Amino acid sequence: MYKKELDNLISQNRLPKSFLLYGEEFYTNYYLKKMSSLIVSSKENILSFYFDEYDFKVAKEFISQQSLFGDINFLYIKSDKKLSKKELDSLVELCFKNDSSYFYFEYVGDESKGSDIAKSFSKKKGGDFVRFFKPNFSEMMGVLQNRAKELGIDIDTYALRELINKENENLTLCYNDLEKLSLLDKKICAEDIHREIYGMGEIVIDDFVIKLLNKEDIYEDVSILIDSGSDEIKIINAITNYISMLLSFHLYIKAYGDFNTKEILGYNLPPFLAKQRATLSIKFSVKSYENMLKELLLSEYAIKNEKNIEKNSFLYATLIKLQSYL
Repeated sequence: MYKKELDNLISQNRLPKSFLLYGEEFYTNYYLKKMSSLIVSSKENILSFYFDEYDFKVAKEFISQQSLFGDINFLYIKSDKKLSKKELDSLVELCFKNDSSYFYFEYVGDESKGSDIAKSFSKKKGGDFVRFFKPNFSEMMGVLQNRAKELGIDIDTYALRELINKENENLTLCYNDLEKLSLLDKKICAEDIHREIYGMGEIVIDDFVIKLLNKEDIYEDVSILIDSGSDEIKIINAITNYISMLLSFHLYIKAYGDFNTKEILGYNLPPFLAKQRATLSIKFSVKSYENMLKELLLSEYAIKNEKNIEKNSFLYATLIKLQSYL
């Protein structure tokens, strides 16, 4: 099913006995919490396994128990591995036969394997599954606006856009940032975002792109970014945004002989960051910027549209080619 269908089930409180959630991790985590709170009220009735903690025998024994007092046994597994089909089939079957038990699996591994895992969650056995896709900018805005309303934050649309850009479209980081912004107890504007939030996403990307442009080995950095939830398109977009920003610095310095981040970016950067970016920007020619941006756009198009492309390898090839232009 899709997210909209799941929202309907939740609103009607008709939740499956066994359920698989996979895809965009912000949503898998968000909906898992939302659904589990409707099913079970006490943490004492929840057995959770995270990644390598999973033990089939313990899980099987837990959901096989019959409740004498009408309590619910809720089994939750979060893993990036494709678990044994035989074991998953068994857990789903046990929940189907036991009115006291529920089993929810949050899969955060390779999305291409999700459809195979979903075969174990048969509707005939009380199961179902949902695949979440990366939200577009408008969907992210909607999620954050709702969260801001829940927290009682008065924040304008432009400030939310700046927050999303600053965190490189990482919805989880943006969602958590709103908690911090709620402490300001004032209307939040773009200046507050730039003053209060220096996102983890931005820190990681800054360091990564600087290494890339200094022609250093970035193999390990790419692996870290992908493991932390960034996909190939997200990495390419982040590099494109950073290089475009450097080009703005470069052209401003060539025109005026100095830099002014307020005029270049529309807001002030901390002095050390402003100087770092200005210094880096003048190391490259306009032709180099042109080649790099063109290569990034072509790579983004290829990854989005070409079939049978190994995205990870293609990303590395793109980055190597970018360094050849420097």
